[in-house]
Amino acid sequence: MISRDSTRPQEQSDATAASLRSIVQRLDLRLRRAVQEFRDELATRGDDAFRGLYISDQDVDALLAGTPAAEEMPHILRAPAAAILPRLAELSSIFELDAFEQEVLLICLAPEIDLRYERLFAYLQDDVSRRRPTVELIMRLLTPTVEEQVAHRSVFSPTGRLVANGLLVSADDAAEHWPLLARPLRVDERITEYLLGSDRLDPRIASFVHLFPPETDASATSLPSDLATGLVRMLTDQQTTADRGPIIYLHGSTGVARRDTARYASGRTGRPLLAVDLDTLLIAPRPAHLLGLAAREALLQKAILCLDRFDLLLGEEADITSLRHACREILAGRPGPTFLTGDARWEPAAWLPGIQGLRVEVPLLPPSGRIALWRHHLDGRLDPSEVADLATRFRLDSDTIRAVAAAAHLRARWRGSDDITLADIQTAARAIAAPPLEGLARRIEPRYNWSDIVLPADGIAQLREICARARFQGTVLDQWGFGRKHARRSGLTALFAGQPGTGKTMAAEVVAGELGYDLYRVDLSAVVSKYIGETEKNLERIFRAADHGDAVLLFDEADALFGKRSEVRDAHDRYANVEIAYLLQRLETYDGVAILTTNLRGNLDEAFVRRLDFVLEFPMPEEAERLAIWHLALPPEAPLAPDVDLPFLARKFRLAGGHIRNIALGAAFLAASANEPIGMRHLVRATRREYQKLGKLVGEGDFEGYYAFLKDDSLSGS
Repeated sequence: MISRDSTRPQEQSDATAASLRSIVQRLDLRLRRAVQEFRDELATRGDDAFRGLYISDQDVDALLAGTPAAEEMPHILRAPAAAILPRLAELSSIFELDAFEQEVLLICLAPEIDLRYERLFAYLQDDVSRRRPTVELIMRLLTPTVEEQVAHRSVFSPTGRLVANGLLVSADDAAEHWPLLARPLRVDERITEYLLGSDRLDPRIASFVHLFPPETDASATSLPSDLATGLVRMLTDQQTTADRGPIIYLHGSTGVARRDTARYASGRTGRPLLAVDLDTLLIAPRPAHLLGLAAREALLQKAILCLDRFDLLLGEEADITSLRHACREILAGRPGPTFLTGDARWEPAAWLPGIQGLRVEVPLLPPSGRIALWRHHLDGRLDPSEVADLATRFRLDSDTIRAVAAAAHLRARWRGSDDITLADIQTAARAIAAPPLEGLARRIEPRYNWSDIVLPADGIAQLREICARARFQGTVLDQWGFGRKHARRSGLTALFAGQPGTGKTMAAEVVAGELGYDLYRVDLSAVVSKYIGETEKNLERIFRAADHGDAVLLFDEADALFGKRSEVRDAHDRYANVEIAYLLQRLETYDGVAILTTNLRGNLDEAFVRRLDFVLEFPMPEEAERLAIWHLALPPEAPLAPDVDLPFLARKFRLAGGHIRNIALGAAFLAASANEPIGMRHLVRATRREYQKLGKLVGEGDFEGYYAFLKDDSLSGS
């Protein structure tokens, strides 16, 4: 909770209690006078057995016992309502309430302070079920003449300040269509808590709203100084004017510190930031109503409002359009500046007539800024070289780095240590920064390392160059200035081309494991759609989600997506070409690592190939490489018979590594079913099965002296 002043809690409690006693005393005087007028009216009507009085006169007298007559304490009624309750003065300043509206709030607040007012209100309204004050009763208590009542009717209308700002709400859901004078009213729960001294967030919005205290430590955000200074100047200038606004739209690629920027600028002005997560709000019931409550909460907390992921409201779907219009009305009617954040480029200048709007691009945090954040949150617990490696490997903003550091501390405590390690941080970073790709891509845990892959020396060298390029992008482009000279993106795209089983997916796992990233294989069945435009939408979701975290995207069988553009003969050709053009452009703006594999490089569009950073050919392995693969395919723990002849298998059968691994696994199952160590008869039988899967024939000459094993029916499954 954010402290509003330096008053001690006990002093605040005493002041609130004194205010409540004054409110009770003031209202009792009004009610005593109203009770007497009501009884005089009843006396003129005579005895009426059906008048509905279930609360006796004696009960009312007892409820009002001890309250002096108005003549004895005239100053109580003459004192302004805001002078009685300090929080009411603050509320009146925020929502520009006049004296009459303040008195209305006090009357409706009374049952929240003392339940005896429910019985008093029921007595005065001649109905025991009407325990909340109606508009008619409030008018009777505050306005002695009909002319005054007519003049104040607008106070209770939907456009009145009390109702429009949600300060007063109906005490009966069925009263919406009742006559205005018959409608019972109550003070909204959050406003009641506020008037009674509470600064807790409204529980109705707690699931999608975050209140950040003023952040003035520049090391906790690492923002460019000119950006922070300009924003602070705008907020400070606004505080000296009566104009509403401005609307400041902070945008940039996913992962930049947009909310941190707003938080730091707000903190420099001494104000907290109330951030609304629109992504979560959109799936909540009645989002427009909840957004209004959040905007009101920002005023109560004296915070600057920030609508995070505002670009989600820029779509044209009916529900999105409706919420965007509601948001426009809310922002048009509220004082003070507002931050909006988003990925998309959008201009707020003309969105709200009469309110200034400005678009500010927030740059991606450079490695030097990330290094400063890691140092700040890790408090010197790692070596400078390890911190630099973290800053290069994980493109995280300050909020995420803060969360990773906290999670790493918990992992260390789980191990029973107070010292966090680099492994703790890397594990936490990979877990927290994992992109939300469920349903569109499958996460693959990297299992292979450099010792598992067999390629020609140049192929291994290219894989290491890919890892180096990904790891030192920040150093070369930012620190060494190549980014200004070459104006290239910070992402990396590589194509792995070769026949099935030559190690393309394994190589992608090696790269991901070396970089410390998760590997996500894009599920083409979930991405490609026969409906026009749907494939692009699905791919955009993948790229946007991957931008949130540090991951390697693997597009297997990439020629299905990045095929050659064809001559346009009909609408289908036109849209297919548009789809390919979109993919080419989107890959250029992707800041992560993308690996594409294909069995047929010739099927890829030439414009796409020109945009690649690396093209790595995976040839069929030669005999020496096949022998190395055979040795790797049989784990050291596996029992081998003395007759295993791996050089023979490598020499006779020209197979890719994937097929060799299949044969080794098949032979292991044959041996296990026979309760024997893996021998040549199992390997020969599994080799024939693999050739049958490939649709190829093998003869006696291929197996030479081992052909006799194929005639042995003693093996299970023969």
